[in-house]
Amino acid sequence: MSAKLKSFILTALIFALVSVVNAQVQTDSTVVVHKKPQGVNALKGKWFLQPVLASDTATGHIPEILFDISQSHFTGNTGCNRMSGSFVATDTSLQFSNKMITTRMVCTGYNESAFLQNLLRVDNYKFRRGVLIFTVNGMEVFRWTRKITPAKKTGNT
Repeated sequence: MSAKLKSFILTALIFALVSVVNAQVQTDSTVVVHKKPQGVNALKGKWFLQPVLASDTATGHIPEILFDISQSHFTGNTGCNRMSGSFVATDTSLQFSNKMITTRMVCTGYNESAFLQNLLRVDNYKFRRGVLIFTVNGMEVFRWTRKITPAKKTGNT
């Protein structure tokens, strides 16, 4: 083998070895950071009402809401009827449009009207230990979680 060929092969091997080592270092140094969404993006996705009273779920269904942040649109269920509409949100404020659409099934034993009226009054939101809290003038009116939570039993049931 000629000296030029040996030199070329040796150079190619060194180059290949350096390239492989460099690729491994770059791959290993890539750090994937999973941050919790913040601000409006933290609203994204499906939330279930944390019922306070058994009457909050008199129909047997837990109210739910699904936020589509990119479209400023929500869909969900009141616990009886389907609902959808638009909303405006900042990092702490939230306001639902009064042009909400709902289906019109009868909800015996459930005060759906009060639920919808309170939803339309919401002006802010906050998070506490993974719970989404809607407020009206600083007072909590709803608590929402990512998982369904059954209503607490009272001594009268």
